[in-house]
Amino acid sequence: MNPILLQKNLSYLKSDFSVKIQNATLPVELQKSKTGEWTLELEGRWIHSRFDPITEAKRFADELPEDGSQRVYLLFGAGLGHILPFLLKRENCFVIWMEPNEFFLKVALSIYDFSESLLSEKLIIIPNEKREDLLIEAFKGKGTYPISFVPHRGSWQWKETDYLELRNIAEQMFHKKDVNLATLTRFEKIWAKNICFNLPELAAFTPVSKLFGLANGIDIVVAGAGPSLSHSIPNLKKFRSQFLLLAVDTAVPILSSFGVDPDLIYSVDPQSLNSQYLEDYHGDGILVFDPTSTYMSLRLDAGPVKGFVTTSPFPLIQILEKSMEVELGAVPFGGSVSTNAASLASLMGAKNIYFIGQDLSFTFGLAHSKGAILEERLNFLENRKFRREKHNYKQLFALPQKKVEGILGNSFITNEKMLIFKKWFEDHADSNPWKNLTANGAKLDGIPSLKFEDCFSEIDENLKELVLSVKSAIRETLKIQNQEKTSEQLKAEIQKVIPNLIEFQSVVQKGMNLSKKIYSQIKNNQVDPKRFSNDLKQMDAIDTIVSEKKGLNEMLSLGIQRVILTITEGYDSELDEADRSNEQLEIAKKSLLLYEGLNESISSIKRMLKKSLFRLESY
Repeated sequence: MNPILLQKNLSYLKSDFSVKIQNATLPVELQKSKTGEWTLELEGRWIHSRFDPITEAKRFADELPEDGSQRVYLLFGAGLGHILPFLLKRENCFVIWMEPNEFFLKVALSIYDFSESLLSEKLIIIPNEKREDLLIEAFKGKGTYPISFVPHRGSWQWKETDYLELRNIAEQMFHKKDVNLATLTRFEKIWAKNICFNLPELAAFTPVSKLFGLANGIDIVVAGAGPSLSHSIPNLKKFRSQFLLLAVDTAVPILSSFGVDPDLIYSVDPQSLNSQYLEDYHGDGILVFDPTSTYMSLRLDAGPVKGFVTTSPFPLIQILEKSMEVELGAVPFGGSVSTNAASLASLMGAKNIYFIGQDLSFTFGLAHSKGAILEERLNFLENRKFRREKHNYKQLFALPQKKVEGILGNSFITNEKMLIFKKWFEDHADSNPWKNLTANGAKLDGIPSLKFEDCFSEIDENLKELVLSVKSAIRETLKIQNQEKTSEQLKAEIQKVIPNLIEFQSVVQKGMNLSKKIYSQIKNNQVDPKRFSNDLKQMDAIDTIVSEKKGLNEMLSLGIQRVILTITEGYDSELDEADRSNEQLEIAKKSLLLYEGLNESISSIKRMLKKSLFRLESY
């Protein structure tokens, strides 16, 4: 082993990684194979061949796919690294090595010179770090490359559980990325549309920041719409006066059918179907509304009291924020309305926060609680060839099934999407006063599962009075909002934005046309040096103007996230093989995609803002 070579390799790793590897110690001494290369025996298992580890590594490498195209080999262990030189010499191939036992890395980096590969990031090493974010960073820019999972046989035979855990983390990361990308691709334009179309109604809403801290000293029950929600109704009614009830909008029809009226109703879903959860509601519940939620919910004849509006991570919300006298208030989100509701309950300062209907599994073989809107809609669709059981069955198998441990020690079927939400709750459990009263479903690690009787007494007049005073305070905050003033300020903001968009679009269209011209010249091999140089200078000038419009670019980015991912991560088929094989052509195509996306986003947002302005002026 060569300590100088080790230091050279370590210098190209993150400092915390290099320290870990430097401090690693071998549990046993290395041994020489029959052919003279290093090998190792651990607890009776040979990590590499004791006869010829290099030939063994070459044969293993030859088994892995290679077709000349770009590819990532994700290694779960590699022992002393004998396979890496064979993989790294392949063109267009990248190696990511996840290794839970750092002493393997110390030996490998003392045997082989990986400095060039580490510098170019053709090789990325992740030591004993069970973190998705490191893996996400490692795959940045490689989103469309085929991936080969490569478990190292000798390492797995020695300690399979160590490496299996890394593989599970990788699989979870890819599933989550697929879910997030599918969500982004599906909803990016809907989110932008909803924000624009919601603006006139949101002028009458109160910033959700006014709710923060109002529930100090009382408990909040957060009602989800999981299959077990109906099982919690008797206890919910029995102890109703002892807490504030915050329900997600999908749970409202179920609660209403049992005569339970929530105090606050949270809505975040952008799909128009979501408005149907509220269309028949005639109770006193106050709506807490995410600006990206469907605009149809705010145009219902009935529905909840129009109450509180949250901010949004999308810069388009700045139009509304500039019109308000106080900050809207940010509610942390974890991807679902239930995670938002749980976060809001914490921000309200509740003493204890209890979950019901938070199954995160297909409890009792159901996709949703009895009485949910989707089930009621099936009354109109059922026929001889289509029964509600078939619809439920299709929902259960829409995503790959996973098993999850249940609250009562049993197990249930769930899917990757619900596991993402489950992990979010568990990751935030330490910093929140959460307790789980859900009747059945998935166990939430770190969040105690209790019964209603353990948390509430039948009669507590003092607590009842305190809860009533909080409810009264919530309603009083709604009277503070000056709707007329906010509407006038909102009109003024929109009237400033629209001319700026028109002016900006003129520049963007010039950039789009010039990008098409440059792309065509390169693709058809018709580059005239003088003319091409002039075109590039014009393109640079346009790029500078566009990049300086930071505020407008941020506002428009909501409608072009898919384009941005195409450019930064290679997530789309918009770039064909010809584009990817020619660096100049790839750059030109990405420029064209960006300007086309910007132009489309400007046209769309400008049109929608004009409609909202017309509605504001008509009030």
